[in-house]
Amino acid sequence: MNAYADTGFIVTLYKEESTSARASALMARLTSPLRLSLLGELEFRNALHLAVFRGELTPRQATLKKRLFQEDLANGIFALMPVPASAFFAKASELADRHSMRLGTRSLDLMHVAAALLLETDTFFSFDERQRKAAKAEGLKVLPRESVR
Repeated sequence: MNAYADTGFIVTLYKEESTSARASALMARLTSPLRLSLLGELEFRNALHLAVFRGELTPRQATLKKRLFQEDLANGIFALMPVPASAFFAKASELADRHSMRLGTRSLDLMHVAAALLLETDTFFSFDERQRKAAKAEGLKVLPRESVR
């Protein structure tokens, strides 16, 4: 399985949320690194900073979680893969034309789906309903099988 994960999925691996156990169970089944885009890395870092802003984490906890993420990258749990900007934005624009009026997808939703497609993955890990619908419409297998409302 060549899988890509959106940021919400990654965050739930490092910050306790209602979806954390489901995300961990999926990670345990992987036999190859989970692909991430540079967008995902940026959003992960920012999500931790926002958790500090909201009082959900201390600055020290956020720093520790960023360090753990970097260790997981170094240990091959994740593969941070660049996507050429011109192809990235062109694919996201194409997806917007195809899906946003019908699915209500946001730009960042589409950018993650575009990255998954450009990185030639076959599986998309997300708990976000709009991203899941767009990924499925593009022929990607979406996990976990059920979203969270």
